[in-house]
Amino acid sequence: MLKNKNSKEKILQKALELFNAKGFANVSIRLIATELNISHSNLIYHYKTKNDIATALHNELLQKAIALNTQAVTYSDFMEGLFVSTKQGFEILYDYRFLMIDLNFILKENQALKTAFLEVEKVRAKMYQNVITIAVENKDLRKELYPNEYDFFIDQIKIFSDSWIVSSQIYHTDLTKKEIIDLYADLFIKMWFPYLTDSGKEKFFRIIS
Repeated sequence: MLKNKNSKEKILQKALELFNAKGFANVSIRLIATELNISHSNLIYHYKTKNDIATALHNELLQKAIALNTQAVTYSDFMEGLFVSTKQGFEILYDYRFLMIDLNFILKENQALKTAFLEVEKVRAKMYQNVITIAVENKDLRKELYPNEYDFFIDQIKIFSDSWIVSSQIYHTDLTKKEIIDLYADLFIKMWFPYLTDSGKEKFFRIIS
């Protein structure tokens, strides 16, 4: 029986491994317990349902993302921060990839998590708005060419962020984790290129060279 202070962490680690490998819908509480060599009653003492485990894993992901965002704002150079934080952020998200692969199913099954997810998306959009505003002021990004242009761009970022892992599972099953992250982080970063000023483009080419 799991009794030590790391019991919840062990359950989450095993659940994450199984969810990523088999898909959220194909993993039961009993399977997680069996893989951990513990009883079903022992596991549900810590997490009563699979949805509780999904919520806990989402919270883990969120805390890592918050820590990364806190670090990202310390970069004085916009382009450097974009390159570094994108790669690190994609690595974190890939480690919790079942959440994005099975997102629609999970959120339909877990209304509390859906509410939290939508609130997080509002915070993420605000973060990008702040980053873009500062980058425009510092002349790394150009000004809008039409009203709300950057709001539309942030919507594109949301769609890409929510779907790139699903895309990788369809089109790039032969690639390693590092190759997948490098590929999609590169695609994401290049989405910003049309918005860069001439000085921003110089920094872009300097970094990739």
